[in-house]
Amino acid sequence: MNVCTRSLLLAAGLMLIPAICAPNVRADAAEAHYRLALSHKKAGKLEDAEREARLAVLQRPDHAAAHYTLGSLLRQRNQLEDALISFRRVRELEPTNGPGFAGEGSVLLRLKRFDEAVMALRQAVALDPADNTSLANLGNALRKQGKTDEAIATYRRALAKDPENLELLNNLSVALRNEGKTTEALQLLERALQERPNDAALNENMAKALRSEKRYAEAIPHYEKALAFNSRNSGGWFDLGYCYEQTKQKQQAVSAYKKHLELERLSGAKDTEHVTERINKLEGK
Repeated sequence: MNVCTRSLLLAAGLMLIPAICAPNVRADAAEAHYRLALSHKKAGKLEDAEREARLAVLQRPDHAAAHYTLGSLLRQRNQLEDALISFRRVRELEPTNGPGFAGEGSVLLRLKRFDEAVMALRQAVALDPADNTSLANLGNALRKQGKTDEAIATYRRALAKDPENLELLNNLSVALRNEGKTTEALQLLERALQERPNDAALNENMAKALRSEKRYAEAIPHYEKALAFNSRNSGGWFDLGYCYEQTKQKQQAVSAYKKHLELERLSGAKDTEHVTERINKLEGK
């Protein structure tokens, strides 16, 4: 028999003692639900984990760690607006710690609210300079804002801490290519592809960098590899068709352009006349 139960029995009807004991009972229950949430999350049982995390914050609305776990689960399940609410609650409860700002910034980035994302992520990095994930996300948000120079500098800071991070290498290569620094972008991509030769994003960015240098024949195998993993990439099919066309491979160019047209029409696009004209010209019509 626990202390609260014994006290209630001794009090014989007094209502004061339950009021005193209740907060401790709620706190214990909240912690139990929180621990269960972590256990379910680790096991990949996301629905069960979310349910337990919700019960934890219901029992203890000031449980910052439970709010953070709930936000992480909601983000993972792509419930972004709800995740944002949870992370902002963490930020309110712990305004001098970074996780709430980090979570908020990551969600805002996915919601394409880049100005807000930059503000949250700057705060996350300021509060926790060791948070390299937030630093990388800050680079992504800055690049989406069009602040490419600052994005490049931010990616470089993140890479200095984690030089083998292929996602960072890839994102830095995109920013460099956007700034016309294609030679360095290619060097980074070659390095990354040595570690992950079949990665779709790396191959697509390598293809785009080579295409921008008019190295069409070299770009083709990278486009082909990327499209093998993501065959619904309409823009990739057009770029591949263009590279085939530039290397005088007419039949392959027509096939790629037609695949691009098929995907564009499925998405409801109407501005496809220029592609039809290319196909007709290649087919001699």
